[in-house]
Amino acid sequence: MSMPGMDVDAVRDAEDIDRAFVEMMIPHHESAVAMATDAKVKGEHAEIRDLAVAIIADQEREIAQMKAWEESW
Repeated sequence: MSMPGMDVDAVRDAEDIDRAFVEMMIPHHESAVAMATDAKVKGEHAEIRDLAVAIIADQEREIAQMKAWEESW
């Protein structure tokens, strides 16, 4: 499955794979947070709403971590 903005070959072939990975994963995670926010608000099933809450927390933590790495590099 291909996701918008996710170019696996660009990461694989990057000279600085760490930076390329982070630069693509941040928007990927931001999209996951946006989708999970909708699921949390509009989801019919409690298990989906619960999963959405967990995804939001995990992905936001990972986004912050990756942004901190970018700044430190």
